[in-house]
Amino acid sequence: MNASLTKLNPEQLRAATHTEGPLLIVAGAGTGKTTVLVNRLAFLIEKGLAKQEEILLITFTRKGAEEIDERADKLLPYGYVDRWISTFHDFCARILREHALDIGLPGDFKVITQTEAWVIVKKHLDEFNLDYYRPLGNPTKFIHELLKHFSRLKDEDIGPSEYLEYASGLEQDSDAMMSGGKGSKVKSKVKGARAAKAEKALGKALTETADNDMDGMEASRIIELANAYHAYNKLLLDNSYLDFGDLICYTLKLFRERPNILKIYQEKFKYIMVDEFQDTNWAQYEMIKILVGEKKNLVVVGDDDQAIYKFRGASLSNIMQFKDDFPKAKEVILNLNYRSGQAILDKAYEFIKHNDPNRLEVKLKIGKDLRAQKKEPGNVEHLYFMNDEDETRAVIEKILSLKREDKEASWADFAILTRANDTANKFIAELKRNDIPGDFLSQKGLYFKPAILDIVSYFRLLDNYHESSALFRVLNIPAFRLSHADIIAVNFFVRAKGWSMYEGIANIAAVPKVSPEGVANAAKLTAMIARHSVLARREKPSRIFLQFINESGLIRDYDFDRDKEIFNQISQFYKRIIFYEDNDPDLRLRDFMELLNLEMESGESGSLNAQADDADTVKVMTVHAAKGKEYKFVFIVNVADKKFPTIGRGEKIPVPDALVREKLPETGDEHLEEERRLFYVAMTRAKEKLFFTSAEDYGGVRKKKISRFLFEAGVAKEGAKPMYAEIQVKGAKSPGDMFLPEKEKAPACQDKYYLPSKFSFSQVETYNNCPLQYKFNYILKIPTPGKAVFVYGRVMHSVLRDFLSPLMEAGGIQPGLFGAAKGKGGKAAYPDFKKLLDIFAARWEDDGYDDQKQREGYKKKARKSLEIFYADLEENGWPEPLYLEKNFAMRLGEFMFRGAIDRVDRLSDGTAMIIDYKTGQPKDKLAFEEKRQLILYQLALEDLFKIKVSKLAYYYLDSGKKIAFSATEKDVEKFEEQALASIERIRSCDFTPTPGFVCDWCDFNGICEFRKINNR
Repeated sequence: MNASLTKLNPEQLRAATHTEGPLLIVAGAGTGKTTVLVNRLAFLIEKGLAKQEEILLITFTRKGAEEIDERADKLLPYGYVDRWISTFHDFCARILREHALDIGLPGDFKVITQTEAWVIVKKHLDEFNLDYYRPLGNPTKFIHELLKHFSRLKDEDIGPSEYLEYASGLEQDSDAMMSGGKGSKVKSKVKGARAAKAEKALGKALTETADNDMDGMEASRIIELANAYHAYNKLLLDNSYLDFGDLICYTLKLFRERPNILKIYQEKFKYIMVDEFQDTNWAQYEMIKILVGEKKNLVVVGDDDQAIYKFRGASLSNIMQFKDDFPKAKEVILNLNYRSGQAILDKAYEFIKHNDPNRLEVKLKIGKDLRAQKKEPGNVEHLYFMNDEDETRAVIEKILSLKREDKEASWADFAILTRANDTANKFIAELKRNDIPGDFLSQKGLYFKPAILDIVSYFRLLDNYHESSALFRVLNIPAFRLSHADIIAVNFFVRAKGWSMYEGIANIAAVPKVSPEGVANAAKLTAMIARHSVLARREKPSRIFLQFINESGLIRDYDFDRDKEIFNQISQFYKRIIFYEDNDPDLRLRDFMELLNLEMESGESGSLNAQADDADTVKVMTVHAAKGKEYKFVFIVNVADKKFPTIGRGEKIPVPDALVREKLPETGDEHLEEERRLFYVAMTRAKEKLFFTSAEDYGGVRKKKISRFLFEAGVAKEGAKPMYAEIQVKGAKSPGDMFLPEKEKAPACQDKYYLPSKFSFSQVETYNNCPLQYKFNYILKIPTPGKAVFVYGRVMHSVLRDFLSPLMEAGGIQPGLFGAAKGKGGKAAYPDFKKLLDIFAARWEDDGYDDQKQREGYKKKARKSLEIFYADLEENGWPEPLYLEKNFAMRLGEFMFRGAIDRVDRLSDGTAMIIDYKTGQPKDKLAFEEKRQLILYQLALEDLFKIKVSKLAYYYLDSGKKIAFSATEKDVEKFEEQALASIERIRSCDFTPTPGFVCDWCDFNGICEFRKINNR
């Protein structure tokens, strides 16, 4: 038995070694479901039951997929070529990219977010013919709700034609009722098992009031919605867009309408596993049922008590009816908890049973009470205060007290969980007030971060110099800062003159009583605005962005170690600009600002890719964000009536009952049960101590009652009186003055930096060139301008890949299709030079060059290189490519290396030659350092593909020169030793700079204090 399997408990082992037929794994909180999935993946591969590419493992979030992927890397002793571990949406996007044309979709479709959909709908709002859902005072009021409605329709796999058909039937029935008919057309429209449900829904809709005008209005409303849904989907397709719901629906359409394609994937995937099954929607589950085919080798893992994404369309009924769909499915119940103390688990179980009978435990008659495997019993406590200020301060006091008592505790052991985002702000503020490191793990808010507001304010000035609020913000940036006295002087001066504030800044030398520093800073700002205003009309916004953050000193104003999160935010905003540029090659700053304004108008505040999970900070987050996490000490705050649970609001535009496919519970309060599951998730995040806090006064007219959930959990007492908080924090200069040990343990390297878990050759080479350059590029991710040479290289690589790919297909399927493999004898059978030029014309990119002269120079250079390349093929023979741009991931020691090999040719002796294209000048002789990239590729090819490599070559496209060599065993050993040594230094956070010749071309020489320029 594999060593990792011996560590599993009996039920985990039974699940991990299951090989045939359907299986339902009911995995309670903290019971090791990810461990089971990864071990089953490894077990199936090691037993020879399937290859990695024959196992499909789908989970709910990309983060979940990445975690499973990383754990699989550690468990499996080898790399892989094609692994299918992904989210539903990524899986479907991958399928549709291959087969879009088979169902009439554009092959170059773009997947858009809900915010992008909002922008698109607003721009085309006149095409929707809205009346009921377009109030005159605020035409865009219902766009969000309409998009949510469309998303719910797609969750239920309801297409535009089905909705229109239903609406048409409803209209006819309404007309029939008004004329004395019986109203039976909807029943005839919606067939089968849903007919009775449709009739019941129609009856309810038409008998709620005796006013036939109301019936007609309801029918008109539904028709308007159905037409809007049709218009929305047409708008998407006309612009080659798909939204996230489309990915699932069109994959379903592909599988249903193209059985030959479905059969390919049914045969390909011998085993299918679905994680977080309780979070799937109806359409996702339907796709899985179709894909699993007759083999039914389907394993689903989930916990109905942790189903908390109803608002995203998740269908709890999927896991509740799995045994109905697969009656022969086996069951494994994981209830040994490795996270929490038993006292915490007992309270959680006592609480969640209030959702009976709508629980899997009742339906399947199984036991779901969790049994702790930790010796410590755990502790649950309720703290009740007079007001929310006392509550906030007392939570921070308790954190400090616990940290003082527990010598081993770090700040990262504490979490404050809230029901709503806005509750978090006061706790973050109190942490800062007491010098306690804290992070708000929010997924939104990028555009309102101070550094981003500075950049956006400067962009607004380039569009309109006289926007005073933006100007005041920019005048607080250190490089342009004016003192309070200087600003008062300028204000007084411009009011007397009748000027704008910007005119006063532009003429600041004439303003009396302004400091010399203020004059200098204002002059610097106005000069920069003048330069960048000209650039903004002809350059992309990303170029303006890079020039501003470097010329203004914005980057230099931050500390590279202390302000890591700020660098992360700047990098994310830069990527957002690039995203818009990729979608519109002609985008300029004014266009970008218009799109940004539309985003913010839609309610979008910018996505945040938080990197603070591993930092030694107190975490503040919503309960939804806490799913999948665990902490030693957990505080669930503001547990009061109408705060947790919240008041149920439901969908503003519900899907008609007749069209809903999921099976809804016949009894119980859906919203209250969802809130209970959310509360249960919050409780089961705690490992040792769980605290509930609430207050009597949250600033309203009436006093708040303690939440009913605390009584259901058995932690609150009737008649409890709030206490005054005994606050010790306020007088402390810092937490270390009173509560911390004299000497804190130095933080681990991983706590200090967000280090990568996977490496590439370019990463390691960057580190070898200069560790500080690596830190700037891969740790802080400081944005850098694109370079023409990289654009040119990308184009040339893609052109050669497309040109040679038919040879690879022919060589792999029909070796004799083109005739002779070498020489000019087969000239007529091979693609001609015109084909190569056609591909080049289609692949050429005009953007990314400094000016037209440089662009035309590169274009001429590319044409010459292609002539040389084709002549070489004609003269020396056409290759037999095995792979082109082949991706791989391989293990090197304890680490994973990823890369892509440009080309692998089959040689006449059955061995292979690896070729890497270069666009620079050829070398007469290669040093070992210059051979390392191809040695890595040889390791990957021989290890993963089991192909013997006899030659390695660099092909220099500009000259047609090829430099080939062979790697000895000593070369391979030397490469492995050097690569692992570099990675160990990275993992130890050794970023000591090595200035020298590398500084001349380093992207960061403008901000590096160690640079040495022009030393060659």
